[in-house]
Amino acid sequence: MRQTIFKRLFFTYGITLILGFGILAILLLQLFNQYFIETKKELLMEQGKKIGEELVLGLYTGRINQSRLYDDLQVLDTFLDARIWLVDNQGIIFGVSASGDEKHLRERISDKNLLTLYQGKMIDEKGTLGGKLEEQSLTVGYPYYFNNVFRGGILIHASLPEVQRTFADIYKITIWAMLFSGLIAYGILYFQVKKISRPLKEISAAAKVIAGGELHKRLEINTHDEIEDLANSFNDMAESLEKIEENRRNLVADISHDLRSPMTLIQGFIQGILDGTIPRDQHEHYLHIVLAESKRLIKMTNNLLELNQMQQGKVELKNQVFELNEAIRRNLISFETPIREKNLEVGLSFYQEPVKVFTDPSFLDRILTNLLDNAVKFTSPGNKISIKTSEHKQQVWVEIMNTGVTMNQQELRKIWDRFHKGDASRGEFKSGFGLGLTIVKEMIGHMGEKIWAESDDNQVKITFTLTKV
Repeated sequence: MRQTIFKRLFFTYGITLILGFGILAILLLQLFNQYFIETKKELLMEQGKKIGEELVLGLYTGRINQSRLYDDLQVLDTFLDARIWLVDNQGIIFGVSASGDEKHLRERISDKNLLTLYQGKMIDEKGTLGGKLEEQSLTVGYPYYFNNVFRGGILIHASLPEVQRTFADIYKITIWAMLFSGLIAYGILYFQVKKISRPLKEISAAAKVIAGGELHKRLEINTHDEIEDLANSFNDMAESLEKIEENRRNLVADISHDLRSPMTLIQGFIQGILDGTIPRDQHEHYLHIVLAESKRLIKMTNNLLELNQMQQGKVELKNQVFELNEAIRRNLISFETPIREKNLEVGLSFYQEPVKVFTDPSFLDRILTNLLDNAVKFTSPGNKISIKTSEHKQQVWVEIMNTGVTMNQQELRKIWDRFHKGDASRGEFKSGFGLGLTIVKEMIGHMGEKIWAESDDNQVKITFTLTKV
């Protein structure tokens, strides 16, 4: 049978409470019992000393007679709730306080007890005094002397059951207090365990809902403890899963959309060549187009694989110190042809020469290549591209700006999305699948740096940071 966490916690802690209170009750009762017996013993010893000093010695000095002694013993018997025996120096019982003990007169106590009294020591024992007493008793013996000569002793017997009955009310109060405290503790335990198990049950149910594909499920748990942190983490996970699922759907839709056009194009051209629709003298032209589209598809696949590896943290950085300005110039030269074709003006502004940075050179080359390609591609003929570096404490900011276009904030936020193409007017033969800036952002994040975009006054500026040496 499957046990819930509520049952397991409730019964486990419940048994612990019962055992704890039970052991505590037993210990308290034992301590009380010991305390009451010790208190009774001290009282008997004190009275035994007084009897020896005042009554028995009074008998030997003639201050009181034997009849008076027995009367006083009976009074003390009632006061102490204990029986008193008088023994002589031979250990013979010659006086008792209770009429029921007269049968023990002229009996002799044990040699062990007599020797204890003879040595001037007190008797302190529990039992029946060798069978002379009908029930378990606490016996206290006190020797008495006259003219420095041992004359005998006083034995006082207090019934142990009577002692315990005397304090029965205290025992009952203790037991009831322990039971009442246990019930309160059990009630508190019930609500506390319920408080713990209920949100866990909600989290379990929500996990099953999400496992079933309903990623919109969220938890509202306000326990102000680790369980609330767990619920918040669960909500974050669910939100991440929902975002991943949304990205997956968008990815599939975008890939399907972007693959359909080139694949349809390739299929149409090949079909036209095979069925003779395209004249033989134009075969080479259209085969070049097919080859270019095939290369674009391969490039998109490679970019997607690279992006996936970076997102999974499988790409290792090989940081080193190198010169930034030289890297910018080298990458800019590779765009000389399209810059000349569009008659673009290029401006460079470096805050100093040289500028040493610490990062992965291959990553930086890819970032610069993608950003420059993006700037050249979307800058209208006759406009300007500028590259600027500036110092900010331990960082270098690299700004790449192109003129001739303005983007609103909504469009700026979308430029980092995969398969997003800022220029909807691009023809279907133009290269690119909208992955360049997505890869750039992933690379920047992988390097532990930052990148952002701004647009105003007919210009777009992208800035990223690098660690200065």
